[in-house]
Amino acid sequence: MTSEMSDIEKSIEWSRTILKDDKWCILDTETTGLNNAEIIQIGILTSSGEEYQTLVKPTIAISETASGIHGIHNDDVVQALPFEQVFLDVWKLLSDRDVIIYNAEFDLKVIRNSLKARGIQVAFPTSDRRNCRIFVNGGSIHCAMHYYSQYVGEWNEYYGNYKWQKLPGGDHSALGDCKATLEVIKQMSDSLPV
Repeated sequence: MTSEMSDIEKSIEWSRTILKDDKWCILDTETTGLNNAEIIQIGILTSSGEEYQTLVKPTIAISETASGIHGIHNDDVVQALPFEQVFLDVWKLLSDRDVIIYNAEFDLKVIRNSLKARGIQVAFPTSDRRNCRIFVNGGSIHCAMHYYSQYVGEWNEYYGNYKWQKLPGGDHSALGDCKATLEVIKQMSDSLPV
């Protein structure tokens, strides 16, 4: 007779599976703001240790509130490439890797917004077989915040789900937040099952 794993155990198992695999990358963005936002910086950390970070020129201004958080201002992105040009490099770096994102729904939305602003439509379809969304490279999309929130275990009665957890250790740079996400995954992986 087998017993079902707890949500904490599922999070630990997910993190161990991710770290055991050598075909993943962590992606993070910094944006113009929260509403109808576009990417101004994107970072990627791969399982093989490759690091990528670049500024991106948006079609809209960066809000003062956002600049106050990540320290990137409109003058900083004037000479940056537009996202549709950066996205080709990103796609090549992702290769056929699974994509891990802390707060995936937000980052996927700003990727779509940034491409849509340049007249390019993209979708991230859901795969019932994989039980997740699929990135344009064919890799599975994993939301590290979802698993970390389960791991922490703070229940939100109002939403009937786990309370979203702020990324511990993030420095509000895209690559710095990728590294912080990796540390969260390692923390869960190193835990003993309850």
